[in-house]
Amino acid sequence: MPSSLPIKVQFFLTYGVLGSLSPIAALVLRDAKGFSPQQFGITLAFSSLGLLFSPAVTSWLADRSVDTRKILRWIFVTTAIALIAVVYSNNVWTVTIAWAVYSILYVPTWPLLDGYYFNNERENGIETAGQEGSYQFVRVWGTVGYLVPSIFLYFVIANTGEIANALWVAVAWSGMCFAGTFFLQPSALKPETRMKAPTLQAARTLFSKATLPLCIGLFFVHTSASAYYPVMSVFLRDEVGIADEWVAMVLSFGVLIEIGYIFGLGPIRKWLRIRGIMVVGLSAMAVRLVLLAQFPTVTTSLVIQLAHGMEILAMFIVPVIYLDLIAGDGFRNSIQGVFTIIVVVPTRLIGPLLAGQIREVAGTTEVLYIAAALSGIGMLIIFFFFRPGSVRLGDKDS
Repeated sequence: MPSSLPIKVQFFLTYGVLGSLSPIAALVLRDAKGFSPQQFGITLAFSSLGLLFSPAVTSWLADRSVDTRKILRWIFVTTAIALIAVVYSNNVWTVTIAWAVYSILYVPTWPLLDGYYFNNERENGIETAGQEGSYQFVRVWGTVGYLVPSIFLYFVIANTGEIANALWVAVAWSGMCFAGTFFLQPSALKPETRMKAPTLQAARTLFSKATLPLCIGLFFVHTSASAYYPVMSVFLRDEVGIADEWVAMVLSFGVLIEIGYIFGLGPIRKWLRIRGIMVVGLSAMAVRLVLLAQFPTVTTSLVIQLAHGMEILAMFIVPVIYLDLIAGDGFRNSIQGVFTIIVVVPTRLIGPLLAGQIREVAGTTEVLYIAAALSGIGMLIIFFFFRPGSVRLGDKDS
């Protein structure tokens, strides 16, 4: 049986690109490129427009038997070029376009990697990967990959005094991502598993009576995350008083603890089940934001990270496993891509615009309060209306 190390390393490297930029993206655009809060919101929102089609196109290509490795290579090369363009440009629209190219191409790597993993598990005769809970032991490499760049960011920013150098860290990680794809095994599907319209079948499944409440609830939750997370670095520096070089490290403290939650998903799942994990995780998300807004101190910034792992399980781990379990072999890539389009993409457009407008008329603290309310609404929708039913994650969940 083929080694799982290459796909683990690919998760590590791919999420490392995100970890190089995401924690301090707002500071990079504000301090290095001179963006106002409103311009920052417009840039992130504009970046999301292309995402209305890119995840569907890439996952459709994968389900139509285009080798995922080739798709990923093209993505990582173009991503590196776009980030280099951001480094050397100071024009608002040039930066916006280059940043949009990076976002439009990078986001589809998540559903592509998830679909690649699940497909290859089944192609190699492992039919119960999702039920046995093996996904989290691969996905945790992405968490570690997100964490590691913050160490590099600390030394790069501390030694150079230039926060824009975070972009070069992301470029380096993109190059390693490109190299990593050459160690992955081919991903072409068997002819009997291909479908003529995988995207349409994925959409029908997601809009079914059983799954639609999950999508609606997570829509509110991802809107919350898209509103608060991009400005979190600004809040920690301006309201809490944390120095630039420590911002990414503080945010990564929660990511470090997140690893324990991911490894403990098995026992947590048996105790809380699918819906319970989401309800507890999303409740923790709302409480964390309110506490930080109410008590903006270094201590609060660190303490609230203790519950960060439950939020990640609720938003990014359990939904992916659940979607794989309700997907057919012919649209396993597409269901991840379509979910990204109908839930993640619109919220990446709405969230930054909402945060930008709130910061213009009120402040960053108010962004946290609104985000807490949105995550609370999403939690309530999932609690009252989502019923996993007969779908199993190792044992009977409800």
